[in-house]
Amino acid sequence: MIVLCVTGSIAATESIKLVREFRRNGMDVKCFMSDAACEIIHPNAMEFATGSEVITKLTGKIEHVKYAQEELILVAPATANTISKFAHKIADDAISTLLITAYGHDTPIIFVPSMHDSMYKAIEENIDKIKQEGSATFINPRMDEGKAKFPSKDDIVLESLRTVNLNKKD
Repeated sequence: MIVLCVTGSIAATESIKLVREFRRNGMDVKCFMSDAACEIIHPNAMEFATGSEVITKLTGKIEHVKYAQEELILVAPATANTISKFAHKIADDAISTLLITAYGHDTPIIFVPSMHDSMYKAIEENIDKIKQEGSATFINPRMDEGKAKFPSKDDIVLESLRTVNLNKKD
């Protein structure tokens, strides 16, 4: 199963299409959404796409532990805020807590940065830090119109499936 973390970039609108592509490739998807993402797309849309309840808050069900050991955690789109929290191991919401828990379990994490290019440049140090410690990988955004835009969903699916297959134990 792939755990998709949707954060508050306008690129969140692309995440529904991304889920459909994963499902076409035989993957189950569980979704976590940030508060900011919920302001862009409604969790019901993602629930319909994934076929399962969307996690938006931490509860007593310890969601961050339950889903931290799945085949892959994919943060798409990944905002400057989420990437920076992970770089400094800050856990203050459902997504950042899941990411840090997954890091502790050596679960593969992929970030898909999507933001204005000035923000992307401002967090390059945080991206480099994450890459150097080997705690996650990045799919490079498509640079266009002064923005670090969501890359092709096919590129994201291909890299995600490659990562999942590389980490299969059997």
